[in-house]
Formats: sequence, structure tokens, C-alpha cells
Amino acid sequence: MWIEFQTRMKPFRVFSTLDVEKQFPFMNLMNLVRWQKKGYISKLRNRWYTFNDAESNENIEWLAANLIYAPSYVSLHTALSWYNLIPDMVPVTTSVTTRKTNKFSTHLGEFYYHRIKPELFGFGYTLENMDASSTAGNLSRKIMVATPQKAILDFLYINSFYDSKKELKDLRLNEGELAKIINDDFYNFLGRYKSEALNRRIQLMTKTYGL
Repeated sequence: MWIEFQTRMKPFRVFSTLDVEKQFPFMNLMNLVRWQKKGYISKLRNRWYTFNDAESNENIEWLAANLIYAPSYVSLHTALSWYNLIPDMVPVTTSVTTRKTNKFSTHLGEFYYHRIKPELFGFGYTLENMDASSTAGNLSRKIMVATPQKAILDFLYINSFYDSKKELKDLRLNEGELAKIINDDFYNFLGRYKSEALNRRIQLMTKTYGL
């Protein structure tokens, strides 16, 4: 049973009990408990699982981040680092969500979620084909990631203490990459926040970095 389960479910990479029930309608879900005890799979959260031999270099952390606390998309520190807007590698996967702020510790790493208002959620992200399983086929899942414009706006909206030149300079934003994203899309997104405080922080940021 395990070999058949592994063969069919491996392409999912991150799977729920609902996924299992669709593939194996008559399987006793207690098998999942037994396979956890044997070290074959691990529970990420509630009804979400992954295989213990999953390759982290296939962006499985970002895929898991999207799935285990939905709706959400990868943003903030993680996205800023990916876009080379900040120099530091981020040891956690950060996302925004319309649900309450939360965090989870799993064998794949730490997942942090910051709440934003629903009206600020439904724009400014892309569906990236980073589900790198070569065997996934039609099961391949795209990963929701903030655009660089949305990532910096989410970041400064949530982290309101970046309100001085010193704080913004300490972010060590990549001026070259930052200059590329201060465009019409950026200011269109900014307008949708309807936040005078964020407007002031953005003005200070552009002044601090000479943009």
C-alpha cells in the first residue's frame, strides 16, 4: 500500500487528506498516522502533509506556505530577498493573508503570516511556476508570490516603525533594483492602500535612496 501511495502522491509534494481521499477513496486515513510514526511522512498543519525526503531546493517551503494557511501569498522579507531588494537571506518563509496573523513551526521550517485587509489582498501577486517536480504533470501547482512592488508596499505597510531615514537606511535596500520597480504599477498599487502614513513612508524611502 505504501509504495502505491508514494507513487501516486509524490507529485503533489504537499498534500491534504482531501487530496488523499480523491486518489484513494477507500483508504483508511489511519495509514497516515502509521506512516508518520515510521518516518515516511510528516504533518505540516492540521490535514496537510509532506514526504520526509522532499527536496527543499524545489521551493517546497513556498508551496507549503501557500497551501497550509490559505488564502495567502509569499511576500515581505522572503519576497524582498528573492527579488534581491534586501541583502539578507531570510530563515523563515513570510506571507500575507486575510486571516489572522499566525506562525507555524514545521520540519520544513518556520512560516510567518501577517494579516492585511481583504481589499489589499487581491492584487499585486503573480503565479510563479516554481513547483519544480519534473513528474508533477497536471498536478503541478503554481506558487503565489508578491510582485516586487507589492512586496515592498506590504512590508512598509505592516512594519510601520520604518518611519525615519535611519530605519530605512538600515534596511539596506538595493538602490539599483529599487529604482526598477518605482514605476506606474508601484504608484497604482500604493493608491489602493489609501494610507497617508504609507504614502509618507514611501516618500521618505525614495528620498533616502535618492530616487
